[in-house]
Amino acid sequence: MSRPPRRPRSAGRARDDRAVSITVNYVIALSITAVLISGLLVAGSGYVENERDRVVREELEVVSEQLAAGIDDADRLARSTESSPELRVGVDLPDGVASETYRIAITERSSPGTDPGRYELTLRSVQSGVSVTLTVSTLVPMNETSVNGGWVAIELDTSGGGETLVVSEGEGANALSLSRPAGTELGRMGGLTV
Repeated sequence: MSRPPRRPRSAGRARDDRAVSITVNYVIALSITAVLISGLLVAGSGYVENERDRVVREELEVVSEQLAAGIDDADRLARSTESSPELRVGVDLPDGVASETYRIAITERSSPGTDPGRYELTLRSVQSGVSVTLTVSTLVPMNETSVNGGWVAIELDTSGGGETLVVSEGEGANALSLSRPAGTELGRMGGLTV
């Protein structure tokens, strides 16, 4: 059994087939590469977004602790003397976290009485909406308010008949000022009364 003889191909036709297969292989390789790269980009963008939210949350937690420390300082200073001093404590908070601005909201959970008052500090980033809440306790009542991040001033307001801590947007100058109550002598220093 012999095979039928093959017909010889022309030299030009063999090269045409080979050129088409190289082009098809090249297009297929480029298509697969494009699909893989786009898949990596889509997966990577979700990862980057999650990491950004995590960074914003961590920075807001640090900022809330700094603000809580400033409120604690103001509460302690307001209670340190019997007569009400003029009190203003400035807290230098960053203007933004992870290139996002944020707002601070103070909400009363329980007013001070026999037990300290409980207040929630909620810091929320404006762009991503990530929020952090921290509860602080004070013996001096606080006003509920909402302010932008950045310099924050905590002042003792005695105009309403009682003492109230008021948190407001502050400025860098005179960040901490506490005036001595009238008629109080702290002592002598170098022959001078202070």
